[in-house]
Amino acid sequence: MDEPHGYVTVHGPFAEGERTAIERLLLNEAARVVAEHPLARIMRWEREVPDVLRVTTTTERLAQRLGHAVEKAFGGVVRYDFSHENKQARVDWHR
Repeated sequence: MDEPHGYVTVHGPFAEGERTAIERLLLNEAARVVAEHPLARIMRWEREVPDVLRVTTTTERLAQRLGHAVEKAFGGVVRYDFSHENKQARVDWHR
């Protein structure tokens, strides 16, 4: 799987202050998903922009799970956008 099917963006001053905890949460959630769906993986981490963390995933379902996990753990606002034509999910979280 070379093309991502999930995009997760975590942003805002809170995200920058809690970057380590958020990254750990995302890694732990991805590890749980792999046990059920071996092809579901985090493909890339983008940390170049302050206050923004972007993650791409191999499956749209993993992106959804990561967004839900961040919302459950830290509150905030999460938005999900889906493209059924090319099986992609975009998840945007901020607080």
